[in-house]
Amino acid sequence: MGSKPVIDGTAETWAPAVGEHLNWIRDVLKGPALPARRRDELWSDLRTVQRRADDPELRIAVFGEASSGKSTLLNAILRRRLLPSSALVTTTLTTALRYHDGSEGLRLRTADETELSWPSAAFGDWADGAHILSADSLEAALEQVLTTDLALLVRDLEVRSPVRLLGDGVAILDTPGFSVTDPGHRELAEAAVGLADLAVVVVPAVAPMSMTLTDFLTGPLRNHLDRCVFVITKIDLIDEDERCGTIEFVGDRLRAMGIADPLLLPCAPGKALEEIGGSADGVRTAAEHRGHLSDFRTVERRLLRLAMERRESAIAATVLTLLSRLLAAVEESADAQRAEYHCAERALAALSLPDFTGFLDTWARRALDKVNAGAEYAATSTAARSERSELDDKVVAAVAGDKIDDIREAASEVSRIVRLHLWQEAERPACAAAGRASELLAAEAEDLARDFATQYGTLAGLAGESPSAPMVPVTDLELPGMELSGIDEALTAVGAELTSVDNWRTGGGAAAGAVIGSMIAPGIGTVIGGALGAFVGKRGRDTARTQFLQKARPLIAAAHSEVTALRSASLQLISQSVGDSVAAVQQKYKAEFGDEIVRLSLANERRRAALVFDITAAEQTAADARHRREQVAVLRRGTSVPL
Repeated sequence: MGSKPVIDGTAETWAPAVGEHLNWIRDVLKGPALPARRRDELWSDLRTVQRRADDPELRIAVFGEASSGKSTLLNAILRRRLLPSSALVTTTLTTALRYHDGSEGLRLRTADETELSWPSAAFGDWADGAHILSADSLEAALEQVLTTDLALLVRDLEVRSPVRLLGDGVAILDTPGFSVTDPGHRELAEAAVGLADLAVVVVPAVAPMSMTLTDFLTGPLRNHLDRCVFVITKIDLIDEDERCGTIEFVGDRLRAMGIADPLLLPCAPGKALEEIGGSADGVRTAAEHRGHLSDFRTVERRLLRLAMERRESAIAATVLTLLSRLLAAVEESADAQRAEYHCAERALAALSLPDFTGFLDTWARRALDKVNAGAEYAATSTAARSERSELDDKVVAAVAGDKIDDIREAASEVSRIVRLHLWQEAERPACAAAGRASELLAAEAEDLARDFATQYGTLAGLAGESPSAPMVPVTDLELPGMELSGIDEALTAVGAELTSVDNWRTGGGAAAGAVIGSMIAPGIGTVIGGALGAFVGKRGRDTARTQFLQKARPLIAAAHSEVTALRSASLQLISQSVGDSVAAVQQKYKAEFGDEIVRLSLANERRRAALVFDITAAEQTAADARHRREQVAVLRRGTSVPL
């Protein structure tokens, strides 16, 4: 930053400090302590502060509501009705008014970065392209730019005037009225606050201290109230005996906002312009020394004196305010970076995937418990109710009445009933259990795939890699069907024991029954038919039926017991198959991703170590920025000279 002319001694105090703070911020922005996405913004802010610190121009911003008399005040300073009424202005644009020796004109920059000036042929072509008539005077050119469709195309506007305004090296910033109903106006007024060294706030005497004005003073201007001058306009529009009361009212309201000794400058810019009359060149006449014009000149001289006497402190205040904001942004960014690091560390700590074996084992335990419980419930809920009594009723019905007379037919029917019933008794629960186990196992495999993909993406992202979805391995989860061949073997053994009883052997009857049984149902049919065929010999129906049932019921009971045992064995087989499938899933995941998870875990361990360093650096940067901001606040108070 270049050397500054010392007017009141403040440059020797604030200039070196500002330079040192800017150098510190520059070093911070070059380091890793701040998020990359904020660096561009902060670099831009840094350049703004640097340019302002290097620029000795004093900037006086004029603020006021629409219809407050702001445009009239500026026209009185310009000694002509140059600026259009705010009621006509359509642009949301801050206009800079600057002194230019010997000539007047406009300089503007369009939205497409084209720079134009008036008067010039390029300006005429630009205006003509928007179907605007050529401007033959500064008033006409300015009105075109501010009140027509051209306003939508302009980004920056400067008015050059041969009137010395408030002195050499002074720029007056005409801000849009900060009415809350005008989109963009308030935002531009707020932006101008940060660029202003001295703020002239226009307060209309006819409607002093409105809610909109109060809101603006306690909002955007709350940190700049010590640099505010309050010009009370339209004083001529209220009765003379009410003027002192109005001024006192404004002062009381401002003091209530915390301004200990507000500077109030009442005037009537409109009347001053009338007294100037048709003097367009700004040459003073004798009328300037009379009435409202004289009062206005007093206000103008006071503003000029304030501007010149406090140039250095005002510029210092602006630079230090901008610097304070920049340091606050650095502090905020550092805090955000620290929070981001802590969040990443918590996210990494929350992952179970780095312990890949533990991650898969946890899933396996959960899957086995859920699948086995579901399969058992399906088998239990599907098992037939009152199975033994139901079968006994069917057997009794098969030999009821004269059916026992045809022992072959009765034996065949009993063989068929027993085989069908016992087969269903074994098959239905087992198939239900196997089906439910397959469904649950597939669902658990899908849950594993989703959980793995989510954690894998997070782990890869935390390691700084692209968190693309992994190709989850496809696993065959089909369970084996129910093995029921043991039923025939069990019933064959029971039947063999039954037919070995000598009392029931009657020769060919047993052989015939066995043949019939084997024709109807192999296995079970052979045994039951052979055992029951011994009743072929002629006996009484009741005796034959009784003996038949006495011999059949133990056989059926034994078969029931065998089927129950085989069903339990089948469920155990399903559970074993589920365990094998779960183990196969684990093995496939380990084979395909084991090395990758180890690599990412090691990368994240290194990342966590770096996080510790980065968090420490961010915390130190935030603390340094906070401390420097406190230093700047002290320096800011030291350079502030009461108005």
